[in-house]
Amino acid sequence: MGGKPHFALPAWIPITFELTVLFAAVGMVLTFCYLCNLAPFVKKHHFHPRATDDLFVMAIECTDKTNDAEVQSFLNNAGAKEVNVQVVETGWWIGRYDREQKLYKEEKGY
Repeated sequence: MGGKPHFALPAWIPITFELTVLFAAVGMVLTFCYLCNLAPFVKKHHFHPRATDDLFVMAIECTDKTNDAEVQSFLNNAGAKEVNVQVVETGWWIGRYDREQKLYKEEKGY
């Protein structure tokens, strides 16, 4: 009866390993949701009412140092079909449910 001796792991080792994997996976999902602002209480800004249907929307954030007219003329010269300027409040990615935010223009045909 030679051979290698048989060692049994304590009962808490596999449980600890499995809990580590579980908490790592749950932590990664929660971190992803936090970084991408994916939560039921986060109100997203919709740049155009048909953006998720059949339109491509490109948002350019302009600061006080940006010349808005220059950006609009550049986009029009580049072949943009529609250039829509919107002014949003600070922290728009958090959103507010206590008042309605209409940030895009209402146009006929949409």
